[in-house]
Amino acid sequence: RVAITAGKEKPPKQPLLDKPKLALLETPKMALLDTPTPDPEEPDQPSTPPPAEEDRTRFGLEVPKSVIVQEYVTLTDGSKHVLTREIWRRIFSYLPPGNLVQCMKCCKVWLEWISDPIFWPSINLSRYGPIFPDTLKSVVLRQPVEVDLSYCTITRKQCDWLLPRLPNLKTIRLSGLPMNIIGSLNGPMVANLRHIDLRWVDDLNDWGLRDLLSVPSGREQRPRFRDLQGLLLSGCILTDEVINNIIRYCPNLKHLDLSYNNNMNDRVVEAICGSDLIYSLTRIDFSGCPHVTDKSLLMMKKCYDLTWLDFRSCREITRGACVRFAHSFKKELIITEDKLIHPPTVDVYIN
Repeated sequence: RVAITAGKEKPPKQPLLDKPKLALLETPKMALLDTPTPDPEEPDQPSTPPPAEEDRTRFGLEVPKSVIVQEYVTLTDGSKHVLTREIWRRIFSYLPPGNLVQCMKCCKVWLEWISDPIFWPSINLSRYGPIFPDTLKSVVLRQPVEVDLSYCTITRKQCDWLLPRLPNLKTIRLSGLPMNIIGSLNGPMVANLRHIDLRWVDDLNDWGLRDLLSVPSGREQRPRFRDLQGLLLSGCILTDEVINNIIRYCPNLKHLDLSYNNNMNDRVVEAICGSDLIYSLTRIDFSGCPHVTDKSLLMMKKCYDLTWLDFRSCREITRGACVRFAHSFKKELIITEDKLIHPPTVDVYIN
């Protein structure tokens, strides 16, 4: 429509330009010349992102840096050392952990070689000062089978972070630590443990030990520590009722340490000999228990594979009863250090 006002025709309104066209007009001419134009003969190809680093490694497109291990040590003049990596590994296998730590400071190649978990089956942090994050990371890097944290300064948060990252861990020592640190064993990743050392944990009682052992594993609702072989409870404040929880939740124990506990008596031994533990137990420690008597030695004959009995500092155990037990038992046993019964080929000072 044309609007007529005062005999003059008003021009029609121009349509507004779209934003893309408006931006094109405002673009300098040189920028338009530099803009690439698509080739009309080639169809548009979908842009595929480059494969991730783990995908390149998985499909053989790239070897990760961690897999590339140097076979020689490069000297300062650029030449290679005459000894190969395998020879150095044999040399390192004879060194104690303290010397290995010093060797790791020599060069990056030795640091990479010695960081192999084969050199670190056991890591001892007992009585260690403040534990820093770098220390925990180095433990995870080496993936040890045994870790000793006895009497060290570690927090519950650090312990909760460390234990789930050690899937190969079989033995853990937590002697002398507070009960809140022991609670880290309630996690789901400790079912593979075979030996637990809880000696001289002051706050550990019957209820705390029951809660620790009775946590089920997964959907099976079976005890997590059904395959536990060693349980050390020396010096803990436990009663004679604790043996019922041990029998129920740890049916395959081989080493049981209840030493230095005033509440242990003959009823504990009677409960052990009336359970399936007689088929698995090989070592029992009742040293320092004043209420264990000679009657316990008579009941101990039911244990088939028993090879170690420690009754040192037990006032009610006589040496004559120990001699009679050793002579009448089906295996060859000897008595040393007054009331310690063990095979003749076993070292007395083994832990």
